[in-house]
Amino acid sequence: MNIPDEHVILKDSLHTINVTISTYGFNFLKYYFVNPKLQVDFNKLKKNSVEYLWIKNDEFQNVVNQISASTEVKSINPDTIKFNYDTYFVKSVPIVLKHDVKYAPGFDIDDKFNLKPDSVKIIGAKATIDTIAKIETEMFSINDVNANISASISLKLPISSPDIKFSENQVLVSGTVEKFTEGSFFVPIIVTNIPENVSIKYFPKEIEVLFYSSLDYYKTITVNNFRVECDYNNLDQNNNKLVPIIVKQPEKVKNVRLGMKSIEFIIL
Repeated sequence: MNIPDEHVILKDSLHTINVTISTYGFNFLKYYFVNPKLQVDFNKLKKNSVEYLWIKNDEFQNVVNQISASTEVKSINPDTIKFNYDTYFVKSVPIVLKHDVKYAPGFDIDDKFNLKPDSVKIIGAKATIDTIAKIETEMFSINDVNANISASISLKLPISSPDIKFSENQVLVSGTVEKFTEGSFFVPIIVTNIPENVSIKYFPKEIEVLFYSSLDYYKTITVNNFRVECDYNNLDQNNNKLVPIIVKQPEKVKNVRLGMKSIEFIIL
């Protein structure tokens, strides 16, 4: 009792004492069937920077007071019990959604799942919670989704201890689900890092870029939202091939890919 709010007692050792008593008759029975618990007032204990000290000579009368008046305390051991403590520490860690969501044909999530809250505040001993870098949710599974998502998901809290407190035990998962379509553009290919003394010709000059987008967002996309480059420094000289890479694309398109994996070139 009376543990200061800023301290947490670590459960890293046994906090027990052996008490030898003298009594009679049925008084022994209650000690035989139930191990009595001793209340400790931490305000009255000595302490240093890492531990509280229960000292028999200081606490003997406290033990006597908590035992039946018809029972005589003969001895107590050990002489000292150490209660190691740590200062409460607060940190926030991100929530990671574990999900298996399958959408109906032609539907998908517009952007990404929103989590509210997106992090958990953990309060406890620094030595204990320093190892926690994230909090995962229980698996969120749903099939044939064709409408917006909103659900409360339980968190998989990694530690079950009265000394560790979590600000949340659930998270609200939401997401906007829309109709999607496939689209494509023929995008000019730009070759970079050509040496000044080298001249090349390559074919084709344009390459098909395919993507997946919501119907509403698709209306805003133009060919200028994409950029495809081939780096001359990475050319395949054995096969006279350049490898195209998408270096620019709209933020909310998905499954972006190229219609071919390489283009041919010749050095003039």
